[in-house]
Amino acid sequence: MYEIIADNREAASNLPALLKELGLNVRFEQLAVGDYILSDEIAIERKTINDFISSLFDGRLFRQVSDLTSVYRQPVLLVEGDITIIPSLVNNVKVYYGALASLTINFPIKLIFVPSLNESAIFIERLVYNLNKEQRPHNIVKEKGQSIREQQLNLMASLPGVGEKLAEKLLKHFGTPIKAFNASQTALAEVIGYAKAQKVKQLLESKFEEQIENEKNQSKLM
Repeated sequence: MYEIIADNREAASNLPALLKELGLNVRFEQLAVGDYILSDEIAIERKTINDFISSLFDGRLFRQVSDLTSVYRQPVLLVEGDITIIPSLVNNVKVYYGALASLTINFPIKLIFVPSLNESAIFIERLVYNLNKEQRPHNIVKEKGQSIREQQLNLMASLPGVGEKLAEKLLKHFGTPIKAFNASQTALAEVIGYAKAQKVKQLLESKFEEQIENEKNQSKLM
C-alpha cells in the first residue's frame, strides 16, 4: 500500500476516505505548503472551483503557488468542480482568463480540473500509481553486443527510483558505477534527491540474508 501525506485540514473532507478505499494509506500532518504530498518532488494544492476563483482574484492563489513551486519540483494545482459555472462566478471572463494565463506563464505548475470529489480521488490514486510505476527498478537487459556504456546505464537504471535519465546523470557526476555505489547518501542526494538516495543506500547496504529472513517473517504475517 502506497502512503501519501495529507494536511490536517483535509481530514474534514471525504477525500482521504475515498483515497483509502482506492488503496492508499493517508497519513495526516500539519503541512507548511500544499494539501497532499506524494513524494519529495510532487505536491498537490487542492481547491474547489469557488475557492479557486476567489483566491485567483484576491491574490492568495499566486502566493500559495509561489510557495509550492519553491519547495516542490513538480507541483500540481487540482481544481474540483463544474467549470461551466465559471462565467456565473466572475464579472468579466476575460479578466479571469488573463489571471489564469498569468498563473500558467509565471509558475511551473500543472493545472488539473476535475468535476467532482470522486474524480479527485481517482486522479490522485492514478498519479501515485504512475509515480511508483516509474520508480520501479528497470530490468537489466544484457543484449549481445551491448557497449560498456550501455551496460553501465542499465546497471544504474536498475536502482530504485533512478531510471535512464538519472542513471546518466549519476554516471556523469561520479564518473563510474563503483564511485556512485560507494558515494555517501548525502552525495547521492545532491544528484537524485534525498528520498531516492535513501532507497538506493538501503538497497546497496542491506544484508542479503537478513532480507531473506524479513521476507519470510512478512509472508507469515500475511
